[in-house]
Amino acid sequence: MTSDQLFSHYKNLIQQEPQKYIEDYKEIKKTVDNSSAIYDGEPVQFLYQPVFYTEKEVSFLKKVTARLSAILKQVIEHYLNDAEFRSYFPFPRLMEELILVDPGYEQSFPMARFDIFYGPETLKFCELNTDGTSGMNEARVIQNCFQKSQIINDLSDEYSFRTYELFYSWIEALTENYRAYGGCPEDNPGLAIVDFAGEGVESEFEEFQKRFQKQGYRVWICDPRELEYRKKALYYKNQQVDVIYRRATTSRLLEEAGDIEDLLKAYRQGDVCMVGGFVSQIIHNKVIFSILHDENKVDFLDSEDREFIAEHIPYTALFDYGDRAQRREVLNNKDHYIIKPCDWFACHGVHVGADYTADEWADIIEGIKDEDYIVQEFCPPPRREMLTINPEGDWFFEEYNILTGIYLYNNTFQGIYNRAGRENIIGSVVESFTLPAFITDQKEG
Repeated sequence: MTSDQLFSHYKNLIQQEPQKYIEDYKEIKKTVDNSSAIYDGEPVQFLYQPVFYTEKEVSFLKKVTARLSAILKQVIEHYLNDAEFRSYFPFPRLMEELILVDPGYEQSFPMARFDIFYGPETLKFCELNTDGTSGMNEARVIQNCFQKSQIINDLSDEYSFRTYELFYSWIEALTENYRAYGGCPEDNPGLAIVDFAGEGVESEFEEFQKRFQKQGYRVWICDPRELEYRKKALYYKNQQVDVIYRRATTSRLLEEAGDIEDLLKAYRQGDVCMVGGFVSQIIHNKVIFSILHDENKVDFLDSEDREFIAEHIPYTALFDYGDRAQRREVLNNKDHYIIKPCDWFACHGVHVGADYTADEWADIIEGIKDEDYIVQEFCPPPRREMLTINPEGDWFFEEYNILTGIYLYNNTFQGIYNRAGRENIIGSVVESFTLPAFITDQKEG
């Protein structure tokens, strides 16, 4: 059995009894609309379209993400120990200082989501999210709804389905790092889920809070500006904070450095366990892809590592407006390139050359001349027919682009997060639908 064969079976069922599944979709939508799967104040959008992965495919995804993780660990090690190598990263002085602080445990990126374009003939890493990684709750809600859906029930006569758990597994990973730091989870420690008020996914924080509490933690959701450092301990409203689950991004923390001095001092002094530490910024910043493609900068990687990078990471370079040859290449071959800010998120500031006229593209390039951007080879996302059900209840199959996110907790493959859209960019600023991911197998007999 292949995932394509299962999709064909799924499509045939829809075509045979469309009204049955439209009604099922409507019921799922009611559940999602009243759930904690919220982004920017609105229920997340989804398609009545599972994505199926075979065990063989999952094994392959585990293999390639583990290989990239091993390469990234080498990069991080060189950054921490080689001042010349550090100079290749465009980090301000304070960020570099914080990156060099030992967080007290070995994992340099405890939580990550590697976003990839994954199709029958290709796998390309397009982004590494290791700083404020999100999406776990919407994946959980959508998958739980579909596990009870009519379409999965009907397919279950012939196939088995399983999903990944993304909450308690993260608590285990965080606790492992807290123990390595020297903490004692059995002592009912105080844990702060930290992000700036109004910026994080509050509903996701609340779901984590409930589960951390069940595991014996005292838990608060707080703004980093509310933390106070005194007598070698960090406090939130006079409650001692022993461990932090950091969701605020490094770039935002640096913007507010003057107002979060207590948090930064406690971290520097090693008086609070913060999961994750600032060291994750080394690979979160998109400049990492340009460095990986520069053999002179990563001469410590072997030939097999370089072959892996060439095969699985799109060619990337820092954009230098003053480099006339580079600027001319990007302007004259716009359909071959995508530009991205080095350290923004949710697709803000991302532009695909093929989406613009030559004049529009030239204006965009002019507008980023003083900004930190990368220019990257544009890799068309994999496309697949998917079911669309519009508000009027009409249904049809049409092509969508697919983006696959691979969650890693303490460098262990932990789950899959799928999004789809009809534009070249798949994200909240354009169009994004969450899709449930199922690992499948054909039942014997």
